[in-house]
Amino acid sequence: MQQKLIKSVVSDPACALSLSGVTKRCGEHTLLDNICLNVDGGQIFGLLGPNGAGKTTLMKIVAGLVRPTAGTVSIFGIDTAQQTTQLRRLVGIVPQDSNLERELTVTEALTVYGRLFGLQALRERVEETITAFSLQGMREKRVGRLSGGMMRRVLIARALLPKPQLLLLDEPTVGLDPDVRQEIWQIIQGLAAAGKTMLLTTHYMEEAARLCSNIALLKAGRLALVATPDEIQQRYGGAASNEEALEALFIQLAKGEIH
Repeated sequence: MQQKLIKSVVSDPACALSLSGVTKRCGEHTLLDNICLNVDGGQIFGLLGPNGAGKTTLMKIVAGLVRPTAGTVSIFGIDTAQQTTQLRRLVGIVPQDSNLERELTVTEALTVYGRLFGLQALRERVEETITAFSLQGMREKRVGRLSGGMMRRVLIARALLPKPQLLLLDEPTVGLDPDVRQEIWQIIQGLAAAGKTMLLTTHYMEEAARLCSNIALLKAGRLALVATPDEIQQRYGGAASNEEALEALFIQLAKGEIH
């Protein structure tokens, strides 16, 4: 499986995200081991794996929140070790758990975030974002009183204020009702249509199969597979859909049947 579905990856400075030999150790424990990935611009790239596989660590490294022990990460050709203002504006982060200030209104939460980036014409940018995400009726509502789906919408809107080109989505629909999940999917698909590149973690196989053009599966800090949903289904010819094929593969990975 690994030999057939992991593709050869050569670092390409022209791609949106390039990871070369990324390794992270904590004492004697290896959290990530020689991760090599290229993510093309405008792509929704899925990052899947059982709990403890290293997904969160990898996302933090890409976001510049954690430094790798070895290896390099470049975003649109910029080495993340530089930690430049330009680089910070290229990347937007939507965390799994809301870190919005609950006592702020939606407008205030967006404004405070925009100030952190020193955005010009901030009031106009906030208004554009509120309109784009249909938040007009919520602008003066306190964040702590928002529903889970609306809070997720605000988190995505906030991440997009500096107009990043790479968006990191950590379990973007976890805990949401199916109808709200569909709304968030539509937002993500709209962003992809507008040319945004996204790295997405999820435990929902339907979400990965529907949204992602490429998928990487992590197991104990190592890449077990990199393939498209169609390639995965071809491997599992008996599966009726990409979702079923991906779920079967995920179960095998969790059980240790894929190394």
